[in-house]
Amino acid sequence: MATPLRRTLGAVLAVSSLVSASPLPTLLSRQSNDTADVSACPGYKAGNVQTSDTGLTASLSLAGTACNAYGTDLTDLILTVEYQASHFEKTNATDD
Repeated sequence: MATPLRRTLGAVLAVSSLVSASPLPTLLSRQSNDTADVSACPGYKAGNVQTSDTGLTASLSLAGTACNAYGTDLTDLILTVEYQASHFEKTNATDD
C-alpha cells in the first residue's frame, strides 16, 4: 500500500505539467489535444521534501526531456500540499 506522501506526489506529478499561474484558461486550451501521447513523458523528480503535521512542500524538476504533450512543460515547480481533514486534501503546484 502506498504511503500518503507517495499517493499525493504520484497524483500531483501526473498532472503537474498542467498547472500554471492561471490554470483554468490554460487547462481549457491544453485539453483540446486529443492526440497527446504521455507514455514517454518523463514526469517530475521531487526534491527538498519537507513534511509537517499539516502537509508538505517539495521542489519538482522535470525528470528528462520535455514532451510538451499538453503545451510547454514547466521545468521547475513548487508543490504545496495542505491536509485539512481526513477526507479532504488541498494540493497546489506552482512554477517558480
